Amino acid sequence: MTANFIESKRQEFTNALVGVRPRERFKVVVVDRRSLKLLNRTLKLSEILEHDVARIEKLENNRKEDLGIEALYFLTPSKQSVDTLITDLGGSVSNSGGSGSHHHHHGPGAPPGMRPGMRPGAPLKKPKYRAAHVFFTSELPDVLLARIKKAGVTQNIRALKELCIEYDNFGKHTFLTRMINRPLYRLYSPLVTRGFNDELELISKKLVNVCGALKEVPVVRYLLLDQETYGDTKARPLAFLFHTEMDRIRDNLPKEADDKPPTELIIVDRSADPLSPILHEFTYEAMVYDLLEIDEGTKFTYTAQLGNGEEEVKTVQLDDNDPVWMEFRFKHISEAQEGIMKQFKELVGSNRAIADLQAGQKLNLSKMSDVVASMPQFKGQLALLSAHITIMEKCMEQFKKRSLNDLAMLEQNLVMGTTPDDEKYLTGDIDIADVLSNPEIELRDKLRLLLIFFIANPSLTEAERQKLAALAKFSHE
Repeated sequence: MTANFIESKRQEFTNALVGVRPRERFKVVVVDRRSLKLLNRTLKLSEILEHDVARIEKLENNRKEDLGIEALYFLTPSKQSVDTLITDLGGSVSNSGGSGSHHHHHGPGAPPGMRPGMRPGAPLKKPKYRAAHVFFTSELPDVLLARIKKAGVTQNIRALKELCIEYDNFGKHTFLTRMINRPLYRLYSPLVTRGFNDELELISKKLVNVCGALKEVPVVRYLLLDQETYGDTKARPLAFLFHTEMDRIRDNLPKEADDKPPTELIIVDRSADPLSPILHEFTYEAMVYDLLEIDEGTKFTYTAQLGNGEEEVKTVQLDDNDPVWMEFRFKHISEAQEGIMKQFKELVGSNRAIADLQAGQKLNLSKMSDVVASMPQFKGQLALLSAHITIMEKCMEQFKKRSLNDLAMLEQNLVMGTTPDDEKYLTGDIDIADVLSNPEIELRDKLRLLLIFFIANPSLTEAERQKLAALAKFSHE
């Protein structure tokens, strides 16, 4: 079975929405900032409202009291969200026992209903809603569960459950744990000495959350590299932390059929290949993410020229629902251009605007843009191809402006140690000095080239590194 992260998350949200059925039919959904983002990326507003949802409210806002309706909460298991929940339920928040990382052993697969150990208390004031059905986006730490029980509000909680949705999916088969900022620096820099295990523990919890969503108990394999050569690798400690975390939810997941081959989780880390993220790559997707501004991982916004000469701001979503993106994203940019031009020609066929082009004239990207602009009646059909034509044009503008063809050749020579003719590459230090001292080359590209040179030449002294950095005239920022 191929994991579909989008469908798994949809199912978790939908089951919660379907499962909460108040007597008076309608319910209010309450979300915090993080859970709202997860919900928005997973379900459309219409899909949420069709499950008898009267309205959606933000936990952080000053909401009005409504004792005539029950509330379904989707919350991040954080102290802030738990404290606001307690206040909503009519309890008071104590200042003790607010943080910690100890977790209970009743994992994300727990059935809906009251959690073990909950005892009804006496709320101190009137609650905000008639009753609460609480769904946390991942495992609730013991210390926060104790906080809820201590507040004496459990009699107003109809159900408390943990979901497995605390991950960001990018397409059906890709997700990010998105736990920490600047992960490479935080995990690998010798200057960061504290919190290393905390970072890995957070990542392992997220991986377990995904396994819970997919109902999978994987066999773990990890890359073990020579520490002398590759430095402090992270795959092994993460593998052991993951295994410990999986033990917490293992019993709550369905047993695998005997005839099903085991699912494998393969853990590798960046120390095995530090060069790939720095090298310029010229497949369509790599160029888009490297050279253009992409919002929220998938959205590209651009200004389109309309047939009447006016301009319109458009946004294209680069994801699994875009067939052009799915077909060409991993192809080399020249192959992707050819493919899109071919599709374009097939679509417009013998249309008058194409016929008006001079016979035998080569149809390039800018000509295609002109054709699209002059064919308003084809706007719907051509919108997708038009968007990709624009994206490719913008990629190629950057490619030429930043002399990336020459830079990429130098990068490849440095990494391989040979030229394209398979001769030993001997002029690396001269070539890199030329580029670093060239004011036409952008600083970000000089920095990448410098990093590649340092990795390819580990025996450089600190003085030699400083000398090269000085050539590029980097500021201290």
